[in-house]
Amino acid sequence: MSKDPDDIQHEERIVWTEDIDGFDYVRETLTTEAGTRARPVPWHGAGRRVGYATLKRDAPSNDSAGRFTRRIFWVKEHDRSERSDGVYKTATPSEGVDPRTVAPGVWGEVTERAWGGPLPVPSDTPVSATQPEAKGRVRQSDQPGPSQSAAASFKETRAVEQGVTKAFADWLYLHEVSVPETLGVAIGEELKRWLWANNEELIAAIADAVARQTTLPEQPPSTNEQ
Repeated sequence: MSKDPDDIQHEERIVWTEDIDGFDYVRETLTTEAGTRARPVPWHGAGRRVGYATLKRDAPSNDSAGRFTRRIFWVKEHDRSERSDGVYKTATPSEGVDPRTVAPGVWGEVTERAWGGPLPVPSDTPVSATQPEAKGRVRQSDQPGPSQSAAASFKETRAVEQGVTKAFADWLYLHEVSVPETLGVAIGEELKRWLWANNEELIAAIADAVARQTTLPEQPPSTNEQ
């Protein structure tokens, strides 16, 4: 999901329908089909809604009359708040953000609390490096060269992860493959760990492929035997 500040610039407040103290992270989703500016936004997806954003009175509608862009915050059955020892005991889903960083007109962010531990080390900083060495490498991000700060590397990898996840979801939809929810979660988790483990060149190659937005076939290839 693209996090464009313009998409949420007309927000007035954030309404939490559950106490956020019970959530290290929540899933943040944007809907363009809300029928009102301020009433609760219905949630028809998996899991349950735990919050939503309301809009100012003068917030414009979308291209479709009577439809507004609003944020929804939700959790799934296998999220850490529901299963503390589940697949997200550490790390977060691609939509995951710390609800304490959410504010009207401000996108949520991933924190150490949301991640369940220290944020991943950028690929240009070896895990074995001492703390002074790590800090020195991060400071090099202000100078020309391939080195990047931990925050920048983290955001880029999150963007790649989201693109790959969406492409995989589109493929499943076109091929009409039914995959149990637990299997889908396991695949997503392993994919994230794999992305973090590989070098910058590989991550850059995946990002380039996602950016080209290769068009998927309108119909899945026939598997009927002649």
